[in-house]
Amino acid sequence: MNKILKSLLIALFVTVCLHLVSFLVLEMSNQFDKQEINDSLKVIPISFSLFFFPIFSSFFFFNKNKTTFINILKSGVISVLIVGLFEVIYFGLIISRQNFKYFDAVLYRVIFIGFFISFFCTIFQIVKLKTNINQKVKRKSIQFSWKIILLIPVIGAFIYSIIILVTTHYTNAIMVWLRLFPFGLLLSIISIHFFNKKFWISKKYNTLLFYILSIVIVILLSLFTQVLSEMEYRKFSSILIRMIIPSIVIYSPYYLFVVSLVHLYYLNSVNKKDKLFLTQQSLETQLNYQQLKNQISPHFLFNNINVLTSLIEENPKKAVQFSENLSHIYRYFLEQEKQDVVLVKDEIEFAKSYLDLLKDRFEGGFAFLINIDKEVKEKYIVTTILQQVLENVVKHNEVSSSHPIEVTISSVKNSIIVKNNKNPKLTTLKTSQKGIENMKSRIAFFTYEKIVINDLVDSYTIQLPILESI
Repeated sequence: MNKILKSLLIALFVTVCLHLVSFLVLEMSNQFDKQEINDSLKVIPISFSLFFFPIFSSFFFFNKNKTTFINILKSGVISVLIVGLFEVIYFGLIISRQNFKYFDAVLYRVIFIGFFISFFCTIFQIVKLKTNINQKVKRKSIQFSWKIILLIPVIGAFIYSIIILVTTHYTNAIMVWLRLFPFGLLLSIISIHFFNKKFWISKKYNTLLFYILSIVIVILLSLFTQVLSEMEYRKFSSILIRMIIPSIVIYSPYYLFVVSLVHLYYLNSVNKKDKLFLTQQSLETQLNYQQLKNQISPHFLFNNINVLTSLIEENPKKAVQFSENLSHIYRYFLEQEKQDVVLVKDEIEFAKSYLDLLKDRFEGGFAFLINIDKEVKEKYIVTTILQQVLENVVKHNEVSSSHPIEVTISSVKNSIIVKNNKNPKLTTLKTSQKGIENMKSRIAFFTYEKIVINDLVDSYTIQLPILESI
């Protein structure tokens, strides 16, 4: 699905659901009279924009291949500008409020609500991506830092108090530390223990359930303490009805901030532990592309020396071309031995030499076609990944004049697609799938995009992700 369409649908769905829930709460609390309906209809464009634009910007502008600090904050800043402009136009031009003040009408809502909604949606995407990457990691307890666990609710409370101090009165900023921070601290401690237990996170929806239940409980506790503090002045029911909507709007972003950052910290710790495990198992060498001996097998070298020997006797001119291609391939291996990624155009040139080598070897039994867009050639790809794919084509298929193999290498969006017809060998080789798993591990080291394989009866297609930058 198109990214802009997907972002629009997600933002629209969430925003509509939130508004329906709000109307339902008002109806259940008997607050939905004629005047309330008229007031609600007037502010729907504003309340809709406060949720729709931040959610849309977070899903559209966030680049999942760049989880940098700037990339995380980018969507929040953009949403602030869009919602702020919308409110200025709406209040200043459309309904022409005479008492319209930019800072009173825009600053508090846009920064406080819009930015935090966008920020949370971005964190949610990062958590989802890291969860998918680490879903196969052995879920052993990690060693976490209590300083970070305690610092997360402190940072959230500090940001909240600064925003409220700028937009309202200093007494409201003090109440953040008295009402929100204690429950945020408790939630941070509970969250890290939850994520650190294999029993709780073994099922897919337990984490989502924890998010919902924990935030609902702490919101209710915060609301309950606030109601109790004001009971000597007003009735319990009237305070509860008056405070339930503001509590959800004001408290939930803070508690979501705490839980999501604790979850992100946990996943980063798991990722570090996983990399340490790979290092101990000598797999870091593969991730750093020290795979020369694995990629250039003695069997491959032996076959090509035999082909070269026969060509020298039969066709000296062709033998020269064959030896040049062979030397070019080995030179490329040596040059890229310590390289992580290379330009697509360089990898394609290498693949062409390798394909020419295969064509000389199998003659009429092998053909290939390369069609790569110009803009794609200036992007990056994991080095020697195409050689691994092409080697698998020859390894698992019979290649001869009576059973020819045709390989097509093309590009689409941010992927390189390698497709070949299938002529399975009569004596099926038992494969451990280590080659495919190796490629997946190498690519996962640089991008969240995954290898896509489409294994059909008569064809085999593998889609390799490429990188925008390094």
